[in-house]
Amino acid sequence: MEPGDVVIIVKEQPHKTFKRKGADLLIEKEITLLEALTGVDFMMTHLDGTKLRIKNKPGEVIKPEDIKTVLEKGLPFHKSSYKFGNLFILFKVKFPDNIASPQMQQISGALSNMKPADTDMTSAEETVTLTKFTESQRNTHAQGGTEGNDSDEEEGHGHPGGQRVQCQ
Repeated sequence: MEPGDVVIIVKEQPHKTFKRKGADLLIEKEITLLEALTGVDFMMTHLDGTKLRIKNKPGEVIKPEDIKTVLEKGLPFHKSSYKFGNLFILFKVKFPDNIASPQMQQISGALSNMKPADTDMTSAEETVTLTKFTESQRNTHAQGGTEGNDSDEEEGHGHPGGQRVQCQ
């Protein structure tokens, strides 16, 4: 047998939890609105099998799409196996679909100091209610609706909305 070079090809496979960027790792974590407001405290298993308990600072609010860092819990650096990258956690906050009336009163009482008080609601001329957005509600043309009414035939038949004015 002749001596020669050994060539090893390593193909990185995607992981279901971790995404790698150099020595850093990223995970996405879905949390409830309650956890976002009052604190997170959860366990995770790292790539090497160690279990990590992850908590945020008391009183710290996590906003949707916040990224937090766990220092030195990434992968080891190349040729410096005693130094590690960081673990980043991207938080996805899951909001409830609706809240029961007793819960609304409790939440309002607890968070009443956060509501802006500078708006006089009694001066409103009309009160309207929000509805869930659907794509069919979108008006993509200036004439209204999703299909434009730009045909030349309509110009000769009058203008039900008034006379057109052109700039000179």
